[in-house]
Amino acid sequence: MTKVVLVTGGAKRIGKSICKKFHENEFSIVCHYNSSEDEAIKLKESLNSIRKDSVEVVQFDLNDINKYRSFCESVIEKFGRIDVLINNASSFYSTPILESSQDAWDDLINSNVKGPHEIIKNLKKNLKENLGVIINLSDAMIIRGMKDYSIYSIAKGGLETLTKSLAKELAPEIRVNAVAPGAILLPTDGSSNEEKLISTIPLGRIGNEEDISSAVFHLYKNEYITGQILRVDGGRSLN
Repeated sequence: MTKVVLVTGGAKRIGKSICKKFHENEFSIVCHYNSSEDEAIKLKESLNSIRKDSVEVVQFDLNDINKYRSFCESVIEKFGRIDVLINNASSFYSTPILESSQDAWDDLINSNVKGPHEIIKNLKKNLKENLGVIINLSDAMIIRGMKDYSIYSIAKGGLETLTKSLAKELAPEIRVNAVAPGAILLPTDGSSNEEKLISTIPLGRIGNEEDISSAVFHLYKNEYITGQILRVDGGRSLN
């Protein structure tokens, strides 16, 4: 039986690399996207040209709080099962305290912690039946605090706590871990200068998507790891 992985936010950047990594290892892929339809379809066509009917895509806005059940049902319908869940989708932008809004709270919390919680809740039965694995994508820098990113940091901090709590609650059938990337490419919001950023990284380079997807796959493969946060950041969080 071919195993199936759901990757949220799977159409671009790290999510795309994770989809490709699992596909290389004979998984069928359900790639979730919100607004990146063109990229999702292009990825589906590319991977299906390698192995026919091995990739499906599903559109869903993680802010649609009342529709998670139907979203998860549609995910399972694609291949009839889910073995691995990768909660990768994430909103990321600054929220200086005097400029924060309810919309920002809702979006950042929903995409980064409430969404993963709801997806796990709705896929728990299927994951348990298949002795599944959950891997959440956090952020290596939240442990040190992120100036002007308080709501995002709260959300990712909540995701790490959720990871540890559910590792206990869902054991032994389901393992739950997280990968916390450091500087992987430059931030999309233009907030970092490359030369200055590299000076803070002991390994002396910005990471790439493969650094993260290989770490995610390692946590899937190792059957004696649960409740852990793996920081893949070139040592940046040490500074």
